[in-house]
Formats: sequence, C-alpha cells, structure tokens
Amino acid sequence: MFSIRRFLMLALVAVILGGGTLLGWGTYRTLYHELDEQYDAELVQSGRLMAAFWNEGHVPDPKVAGLDENEHRYQRYFVYQLWDDGELVLGSDGAPSEPLLSLENPTAAGRYQEVNGWHAYAMPLPENRWVVVAESDSARRSLVANMAATVLLPYVLSVPVILLLVWLAVRWGLSPLTRLARSVQQRDANNLAPLRHRSVRELAPLTEAINMLLARLVGTLEREKRFTADAAHELRTLLMALRLHADNAAQLSDPAEVRASLVQLRRAVERATRTVEQLMNLSRLDPDADGSEARCDVVMVARDCVALIAPLAEQRGQTVSLDAPPELSVALPAEATDMLIRNLLDNACRYSPAGADVGIRVRAAAGQVLVEVFDGGPGLTAEQQHRFTGRFSRGRQDIPGAGLGLSIVDRILTIYGGALRYRLRGEEQPAAAVMTLPAA
Repeated sequence: MFSIRRFLMLALVAVILGGGTLLGWGTYRTLYHELDEQYDAELVQSGRLMAAFWNEGHVPDPKVAGLDENEHRYQRYFVYQLWDDGELVLGSDGAPSEPLLSLENPTAAGRYQEVNGWHAYAMPLPENRWVVVAESDSARRSLVANMAATVLLPYVLSVPVILLLVWLAVRWGLSPLTRLARSVQQRDANNLAPLRHRSVRELAPLTEAINMLLARLVGTLEREKRFTADAAHELRTLLMALRLHADNAAQLSDPAEVRASLVQLRRAVERATRTVEQLMNLSRLDPDADGSEARCDVVMVARDCVALIAPLAEQRGQTVSLDAPPELSVALPAEATDMLIRNLLDNACRYSPAGADVGIRVRAAAGQVLVEVFDGGPGLTAEQQHRFTGRFSRGRQDIPGAGLGLSIVDRILTIYGGALRYRLRGEEQPAAAVMTLPAA
C-alpha cells in the first residue's frame, strides 16, 4: 500500500544525502582546482628563484640545503633537482635520482608537466644546466581531502539531526490527515453529520468532498425512507383489497356475484401490477445522474408511446394522434423520455372522457424542445398540479392507477433540467401538459 509518510521520508532522505554527496564532490573538485592553480604558480616561482641563485654556476652547499630531523615531514610536498650536463649535482631529500621529466627537449611537451604522480617544472640555464622542481600529486590530493573533510564535517555530523527534524516535521505535517482519518473511522453508521476540524488548506477540498458525499447520503437515505414508507403503505392497502376480494369470491355462492367479485379482484391485481411497475421505475431514477452525454430522438420515443397507448384509447373510443417533425433530439436518455411521455399520455387517456381526442405535439423553440400532451379534460390548476405531484396522489379513485405517474415525471424533469406546466381548456385549445426539455 502506498504511504505518503514513507514516500516523503524516502524522498527527503534521498534529497539530503544526494545533496550532501553532490556538495562534497563539488567542494573537493573546487578545492583541488583552486589549490592546483595556486601550487602550480608557486612551483614556477620557486623554480625561477632557484634558477636565479644558480645562474652563476655555483652549486649550493648540500649541508645548507638539507632538512633537519623535524623538517623531514615536508619532503613529500616539495622536491628539487639541479642537473649539470645530465648529471645530478644536487637533489633535495626525497627527490628521485632520475630526472622527474625528460631534459632532452622539455619544451616540446612544455616546461610544466604532470608525470608519474609529480607536478614538475623544468627551468633551463646556460651550459646545459637545469633546475627541476616538483610537488607530489598525492600530497596535493591529501591536502585537498583534509580541507574538504574539514569543511564538510559539520554537515556530516548534522545529518542525523536533520533527518530527525525532517521525520518530526513530516509527522507533524501529516497529523491533520491522521486526525481526519481517525474522526471518520470512529464514526458509527448513524452519524452522518458534516466533518469539523481545524482549518487546513490542503485538506479543505477533501473535507468538503466528504461532507458533500455525506449530504448526498443523507438525502438518499431520506428519500429511500420516504419511498419505503409510501410503498409499504400503498402495497399494504392493495394486498388488503386483494384479500377482501378473494375472500368475497370464496364465500359467495351466486355465480353472478362471484364473477363480479372476480372482476374487482382482477382490477385490484392490475392496479397492484401497475403500482409495482411504477415503483420500480421510480426506484431506478438516480437524482445524481449526469445527462450531459445523453440524447435521444424524442419523436421516435413519442411514436412508440402512441403505439403502446393506442389499445387503451380504442377501448374508450378515443383517438390518439402525433404531430411532430421527422426527428428532433433532446438531451435525455431514451428510457427517461419514454417514462415522461408514457405517464402523461396514459393519464390523458385515463382521465379524459370517452370519445375525446388525445395527442402529442412536438416542436423546437429557442434551443429547447416543447412536448405538449393534450386531452379532452378540463386541465389542472396550479394547486391540483402541486397536490398530484406527490406520491400515491390520484385525481379520481374510481380510475385504476398507482398515483405515481406525476411524481415520476417531476423527478425526471428535476434530474435532467426540464420543466412542466399545465394549460387549462379554452375555447380554441384543449387542456394540455406542456413539457420543456433541453435540446441535444
């Protein structure tokens, strides 16, 4: 499992140690370059100074040029050789007996050369005499290493302290996240109150997202509770009616009365079937659905709904018509559009008198689509519309139904950004339910 604390610690340790390594390497290279330049300049100056003293041809007394016992530790830093016609006439303690560099033609490779671990400089004098001075490369590197160690030692000693402080800082910085996780973990299933904690800018989006999720959960649970309570009440009533009709049919002996009771039983079964179907449709509606990518041909859906409702209209002597362009798209899924039109058209047929004209008109208007379902009834007032939108609310008890049609329509329009208004019957136009749907 990925750990933010482990990642931060490893990343910071890698940065600290990697930065210290680069710092040490850079310090060593810089010191070596600067000291190399400085010692090379001193080497050339020393060679020329010795050449100036030997220019007259007098060799210094070896006893005077020798090192004392307490000075022998310096012989590895600087050595010199005096050559006269290929013969070593004087050399410092620790200097090799062979020329430190070729004296036959040193100018071809340069008077200053780095050969065999020495930084050597040769100065020619008259009569084939040479002054050769040199310094050991290992001595220089040892000096640079000591200086670099002196410079970097405080950093190396402070690394454990730095790592401890980094660990404490990471732990302290992530403590609000730990407290937030603990507060969520300690909650029981019934505690859906918004989270409260001290203000932390980085955790604010996460806290807001969790609180929004909790709010949606609360809303969903409340809707489910209402839906379950309403459904249980309605189904209990239906089951009671079914039992009463079945008991009556079982107790009656007159065939005519039995048939009448069975007719009532069949109607109750049909109502129960429709109620269950509507309840399933209502439960499938997602209030958080995103309809931005949904689209369908509303004319094709309306044509299917007319074909489905036509048998019911024929039983009542009604005519069902469709007035629409060849095609027109709306920003709703086909299933939701079908439930909208089918519920309104079914109500129009059921609540219109026999022989009435029922139909659908579809047209586009200003980036929207208007779907008008007209019937032969008087229409609904604003107060009736508000009352019938509630669950299990019906206009007439003698007409089969579940009282969920307008509730489903209202829920779908709320989800997908539509609107519904009712038009009362006038002298020149029938009553209608007019839906405004977003065009695709």
